[in-house]
This record gives sequence, C-alpha cells and structure tokens, in this order.
Amino acid sequence: MNRHIAIVGFGRVGSALGYTLINKGLVSHLTIIDTNNVKATSHALDLRDALIALNQDVSISVNDTKDMLKADIIVVAIGPANITSLDRLDEFHSNKMGIQTLAETLRKAQYHGIVLNITNPCDVITQVLQAASGLPKSRVFGTGTTLDSLRLQRLLGEHLDLNPADIDGYMAGEHGDSQFVAWSPMRMAGVPAEQWNISDDDKVQIESDVMRSGAVIYNGKGCTEFGIGAMAASICQAIFYDSQKIYSLSVYDESAECYISHPTQVGKTGLGRRFTLKLNDKEQARFEQSAQIIRQYVAME
Repeated sequence: MNRHIAIVGFGRVGSALGYTLINKGLVSHLTIIDTNNVKATSHALDLRDALIALNQDVSISVNDTKDMLKADIIVVAIGPANITSLDRLDEFHSNKMGIQTLAETLRKAQYHGIVLNITNPCDVITQVLQAASGLPKSRVFGTGTTLDSLRLQRLLGEHLDLNPADIDGYMAGEHGDSQFVAWSPMRMAGVPAEQWNISDDDKVQIESDVMRSGAVIYNGKGCTEFGIGAMAASICQAIFYDSQKIYSLSVYDESAECYISHPTQVGKTGLGRRFTLKLNDKEQARFEQSAQIIRQYVAME
C-alpha cells in the first residue's frame, strides 16, 4: 500500500513528525515542503541516512508541489521563524499568509486527500484553510486539543496513581488559553470523576498545569515538537488503517459556527462520527465563550 504524506512546514514540529512517521513505518513516500529550500534538502538527506539504520524504505521528495498534491494526507505545520508570544492566537497574522497560499493551491488543484492542520491558532487556521480551499469539512480538520487531552491524562494519572490510558477525559474548547477541563463527562478507571473526590483546588491546579505545559516545554527548550509530532503521526496512522479511533480534533461545529474541538472518529475518508460532551452549565458557558473567541479571530481574516 502506498502511504504518501506531505508535510508543509518542516521546522521543529514538521521534522519531528517526519521522523516519527519513518521510524514507525507509517509512510512509504514523504514530501517535504518548506520555504527554506536548503534546510528542507538537508532534512531530506538526514532522513535518508536514518532510513538505513531504521531498515525502512521510504522515498522522499523536497519542495515538489505536484508531488504534494498527490499525497493521501497533507499535514500543515507552518510556523513563524521566531515565536514572540506564547498566546497561540498571536501567531495568526504571521501564519495566515502561508495558509492562504496553500489553500489557493489546494483549491485550484481540487485536492483529493485529507488535510490535517497543526498550525496555530489551530481552530482559526483550520477554519480559514477549509473555507479558502473549498474542500469538504470532513477532510479538513485540526489536531485541536488532542495533545492537551493527553497532557490532562498524564497529569491526572500522576495525581491519582493511575495509568494515563485508564483516564477517559478531554480538554474542551479551543486549542488555546480559553480551553478547559471537561470534568462532568470524565471517567477514570471506569468511575465518574466526581466519585474520585478531587478537591476544587486540585482541579484548578491540574487545569492550569495542562494549559501551562506547552509554555513550560517551550521556555525550557525553545519549542515543543515530540508530543505533537507523535500525536499527529497517530492520527495519520488512524487514517491509513481506517481505525475510526477517537481524537479530540478541531472540527466544524454547526451550532457554534466555528471549528472547535470535539471527540471525533477518524478514518480513511476523513472524519467519522462526532461526539458531543455532556457539559454542565458552567462548562457549557466556558465552551460558548471559547467558541466566541475563535469566531472573532476568524472574522479578522
């Protein structure tokens, strides 16, 4: 089976994703697209060296737009050369030009595949990309709060002495500062969260720690790359294997009139069933506030 993925923006996140895809044997053809041709070519050479050690057979092309348009999946990982703010919404203006150029290319070519967006602000950029490209909403979606939800699972696992895999919980809202823990529908080891008697102070602290995780990593090493790269690779795997696995993806919500995260199945044709979390009144108000922020930024486009 030919598994062809194109990564647009091969910086720290894009290259981490590319290496993960190769290391896990998830791709047979990788197309690298980046405005810095020298860097992109160097990455390709580096990866070709790694192929030998990893005993993998992958063809790699660089800055070939025609090849990109043949990919089964295009992963968008465009980012600014320098991040001057840790508020993901502040990245909108620096990233949108590259997004609009890509969207126009996809529109003219009537691209047939799936587009997975990582670029921040994830929900806003995903909506701009889908609208400008004209591609079906079922084939254009973002990573949303998938990584944030994994961070929540990790932190709760540490707090409750549980394996993170045994925690069924999500960060809701935008992939940004207005996201929040959806405590009401959460279950740990099959038991509703409310029965674990987590104090209000601990809940506030856990939510804060989830939201600060990206900033802590960035302040320590200058970027985040491995977590999001591995998660994007997992989503690509679910697409190729048609697994219908559920991720907290940024998808279009008709009632909210914007892209925002919901637990959603993904498979070979794109999005499957979307599941709406049963939120209490306070959580629903936070969700609506988050959606309003996303809509405001989309309107600025």
